[in-house]
Amino acid sequence: MKIIKALRVAGTIVILSALSFHGYTQVQPDSISTANVPPAKDQRLWTERISVGGSTGFWIQPKQTHLEAGVLVAYHSPKTFSFGPGYRYIYTRNRVYGKDLNSYGPNVFARVQLLKRIYAWTEWEYLKTHYAVQVAGDEIKTETDHINSFYMGLGYIRQFGRKRGGLSLQVLYNFLYSREAHSPYYSPVIYRIGYFF
Repeated sequence: MKIIKALRVAGTIVILSALSFHGYTQVQPDSISTANVPPAKDQRLWTERISVGGSTGFWIQPKQTHLEAGVLVAYHSPKTFSFGPGYRYIYTRNRVYGKDLNSYGPNVFARVQLLKRIYAWTEWEYLKTHYAVQVAGDEIKTETDHINSFYMGLGYIRQFGRKRGGLSLQVLYNFLYSREAHSPYYSPVIYRIGYFF
């Protein structure tokens, strides 16, 4: 009987201790209310979130001259990340065959600001490109091909005042470049001058 009484007393003490300990370890109401607060909404204006820009390029090969122009729309996150779609057009003058050729197509890009004026850039591009070939005799024929490009590289931006936009210079490497393909680009390394507003 003494053992049973002792066990009952010990059990009661353990239960009361557990209940009192649980009471002291409960989360305070203030903590609960702050944990369930949804994150603050982005209060920026659309003009601060979205910008329009473009880029240009120019290069000369022994047999061809190229002019490039592109447009893009960028969405800027509150911190350092931007992304969006774009479209590029490349005019090529083939001096060997005396032909004017066109390449054009969409792209998607992402930009991460690394330092105040230095950013990392990645881009996927899909171009429909025209190229000239000589067939039987002196006849010159224009053919069509589709070229995928995947770029990564760095850029330098000089901003206008306090705004996000400005003038930029990019140096990019095309990981899908092939000399055998009919790419309008002269090498896997390209440069662009960009304008962001």
